[in-house]
Amino acid sequence: MSEYKNKYNGIENTELFLKTAFPIILSKNQHTQLGVHFEEISEMVDTITGKDAKTIFLLDMVSKANKALALFLKENDNVIEIKPENRVEFLDGLCDQIVTATGVAYMNGMDIVNGLAEVNRSNFSKFDENGNPILDENLKMVKGPHYSKPNLKPFV
Repeated sequence: MSEYKNKYNGIENTELFLKTAFPIILSKNQHTQLGVHFEEISEMVDTITGKDAKTIFLLDMVSKANKALALFLKENDNVIEIKPENRVEFLDGLCDQIVTATGVAYMNGMDIVNGLAEVNRSNFSKFDENGNPILDENLKMVKGPHYSKPNLKPFV
């Protein structure tokens, strides 16, 4: 597989995008980002087709629960916390999600490394003409006038 080499490769660039967009982290940012994370899980689940009634039911339940939690977290502040004694396990869960997401892509013949570079490129196009983030009322970054959707077709 050839590398899609450019300045957007790597998880470091995902972190750079977030640090540029949100140089100061507020509690509201934490809630919104966690909500967006659950929203993305729900969007992924919605692309899976169950082959039997139980699988269809369970996928529907997961999707609905994630969508409800995502919306609630994005619209509310100070409703969750990660206790200091749970921070290591929380980070472990996030790291495991990165590993398992990479595994799911690999097992399905998808190039997640270069797909992520393309998503990073697209995310950087969300900034306005002055390089500033455009945020909604929930402090979620929205697509600016120079936004271009990621083209992931070459990586599937």
